[in-house]
Parts: sequence; C-alpha cells; structure tokens
Amino acid sequence: MADSEPSAFPVPEDKPIPTPIRNLHLKAQSTLERNPDLAIEMLLRCVGQCPWFDNARRDLHRAAIARYIEKHNGKVPNNPLAGALALIPKMKISGLVKKGQIEEALQECEVLLKDDPLNINLVKLFAETAMTAKRPTAGLMAMEAVRDRLPPKDVNSWLTLGKLYNESKDYKKARDCFERVHRIKPTDGEVAKLLKDAEAQATLNSGWEQAHEKGDYRVGLADKEQAAKLEAANKSVKTEADAATLIRETLEKIQREPKNVNYYLALVGLYLQQKQYAEALAAIDNARAVMGQDPELDNRYASVKQEMLKAEIARLQEAGDHEQAAAKDAELKQYVFDDIAERVQRYPNDQHLRFLLGEQYYTYGYNDEAIQQFQISQRSPKDRVQSLYLMAQCFRNKSMNDMAVEQLKTALELLPSMDQQKMDVYYLLGELCEADGALDEASKYFKEIYRADVTYKDINDRIQRIYAAQKASAQTKA
Repeated sequence: MADSEPSAFPVPEDKPIPTPIRNLHLKAQSTLERNPDLAIEMLLRCVGQCPWFDNARRDLHRAAIARYIEKHNGKVPNNPLAGALALIPKMKISGLVKKGQIEEALQECEVLLKDDPLNINLVKLFAETAMTAKRPTAGLMAMEAVRDRLPPKDVNSWLTLGKLYNESKDYKKARDCFERVHRIKPTDGEVAKLLKDAEAQATLNSGWEQAHEKGDYRVGLADKEQAAKLEAANKSVKTEADAATLIRETLEKIQREPKNVNYYLALVGLYLQQKQYAEALAAIDNARAVMGQDPELDNRYASVKQEMLKAEIARLQEAGDHEQAAAKDAELKQYVFDDIAERVQRYPNDQHLRFLLGEQYYTYGYNDEAIQQFQISQRSPKDRVQSLYLMAQCFRNKSMNDMAVEQLKTALELLPSMDQQKMDVYYLLGELCEADGALDEASKYFKEIYRADVTYKDINDRIQRIYAAQKASAQTKA
C-alpha cells in the first residue's frame, strides 16, 4: 500500500448536532471562498461547541491547510525550530489534560493548528490529545494530512498514526504503520505485540465482522469453492446430514488452517442453525485461543450463551415445568449481569459496556451504581442521550428532581427533531414538573408531545388533568 493512499474515515457515531451549530457550519462553508479567515473562525466555534462534529472539524483542517499553502505561494516551508516552538503549547495542553479538561485541550490544539496546520509536532500533539479525548477520527484527520511529510524513520509519528488507525478499527493500515516501526525497532516487544494484534484484527475484521453483519462468509476467502460452501452453510440447511457434512468439512479446514478465524465463524453459524449451543460456544473459545482477548468474540459468546438459556426456558415452559423455567430465567438474568460486569472489568474504557452495566443497575434498583456508570457512558455519542435519560430516572428515584431535570434539559439540546426519544424526555420532564407543582411548566412539556402525537402514552389524560388543576387553582385564587 502506498503511503499516500487516502483513508476511508470511520463513519462518526450518530450524535445529533444542535441546529444553531449546523447552521453556523453551513454559513462557514458558504463564506469560505470569499473570506477564509472568517470561515475558519466559525468552524473553530463549531468544533469548540460540538467536539463530535467531525464534518466541521474536517472542513476546518482543510481550510486551514489551504490558507497556509496559499499564504506560502504553494510551498510548505521547512521550519527547523518547529519542534522547539511546540514545547510551550505542549506544556499548556498537557496541563489541561492532567486536570481532566480534555475537550479544552483539544480545542487549544485546534487554535494552534489553524495557523500552522502542517507542523508535524503540533499535529502529533493534537493526535495524542484526540486519542485521550476518545476521538481517534479527529486525530486521524490531522495525521493523514501530514502523512506524506512524515520522516520515514520518525518512530513516534508512525506509531501514533498506527494507534489512531487501530482505534478507528482500520486494522490493515494500523498493521502497515506498525510494520514500518517494527523494521526500525525489531527488538521492541511493545511494537511487536501491536503488530501481531493488528495482523490478527485485520484477519478477523475482513471475515468475522462482515460475515456476522451481512451473513456473507465469502468475504476474505480466496478459494471460490470454499466460499460457495460457506455460503451454503449460512443458508437454511435442509437435513441433518447436510449440516453434519458441512460441519465435518469446516472442522477439516480448521485443522489445515487453524489460524483462519473465518472457519470458526462459519462453524459457529452451522452449530447455531442446529441449535447446538454448547458446540458453538466451544468454537468461539477456540477462536479466542487464536485471537486472544477480543471484545467482539466476547460479545458473540455472550449472545450465544443467552440464546442457549432462552431456548432452555422455552423448552421448560412448553413442558409445563414453570418452576424450573423461572429458575432458569433467574439464571439468565444473573448471567447477563455478571457477564457485562466482567467485561467492564476487562475493557474499562468501553463506554457502551458502561451503558449496558448502568442499565442493569437501573433495572434492579441500584440507583447510585447506575448513575456512576451513566456518568461515564454519556461520553459515548451513541449512548449519550439515553444515558442522560436513565440517569434522570435514577435521580428521580432518589427524590432529586432538580438533578433529574438538569440531565433531561441537557438531553433536549441533543435532540433536534421530535422523535420517540425526545417525547420520552419531554414526558419525564412533564411528570417531574407536575410532581413539584409547576403546572404551567408541566403543561408546556406535555403540549409539545400532544402536538406531535396525541396517542403517546396517556398524554391526552395528562393534558386534561393539567387543565383541570390549573382551572381549580385559578378559581381558588379568585
């Protein structure tokens, strides 16, 4: 792969951008040609207020680079003092990071980069800060802009770029970067491990992920005959004999190529079609032996285990053994809780797992523990709104209505359109206000729902009750 090959940036997680910020972004785009300085300042405001707004950040970097190159008549000057000049801002930014002010540190980096966007030392500082802020896409944008200018033997820069690709799940490009570093430092154990893990993930990513999501086991397989048979395995097997044949053939392939994770994946699929759950779990364990600790395999194992327990519950219920079915259901719930808790221990930085654990605590009434997890999971763009909503429910359970309202109002800022989630937030806000006697405020929230969907829950009754209460209150005052 050529060093200059462009990266397919990861698709940002679906997090709503507030309408005023989106409008500011559009205004910056329309201003860019006639007044690039003003456009850059507007884009800087966009990413400062919405650090997850990757499109605005990408436009900011491109605009800054274009302005910089034009300023220097199409040439990029080589500044021998660039490294030394980066020391002072690095100290300031490191201080912000130590204080936990990660987003502020990231914005400070952007301020520096807008005037010197091709300074490799500043770009690397930005990328490292972006990784700390759990925004690898932002760091990757900046690093790829200077990739062609990275010195071939600049170990730290290539290592940083590799880690960014790794965080962004572009394992093939991560592997290429780590290979470059490994050639320079062949005895470095950490680099060797990064390379090995990236190679394994690249193999897994080419077959496991796409096959799991799309049901196409041909991905990543060079042998057309193998691909056809694995595709047949993915379809409904008509007879047990067909399944037995495909399972036997897949086991033979695993014996020949014990490190090919695609075959383990195909085997799991075949076992699941035959409801051979124990065998499917064993196949995942064997894949783990090849891959080592891997969150995707852990997630797959948990799914199969839950499916197995649910099948057992259904069998017991059909047999009329409701007592044993209830006991097995309790076992399932305990397993789900324990599994998520254990995975949080293994992957403490996985914010979605934190959200799932928070849900478990919330379900069983452990409000303080749930709040602790939701405070972490709200950093995840995917789970931010629901984390705030459930955290509000926890505060409500603790009779801390003012704290609940704070979470819900923050959630509303992230919900530009009236959908089910926004109506849920409005409804809970209405309930909290009604409980505190703030009838006018409650009416405002309930009316927002009523305008959008008169069939939502008991919204019609709520509105009528609020009107009656307001009328009674007015008559009392009169």
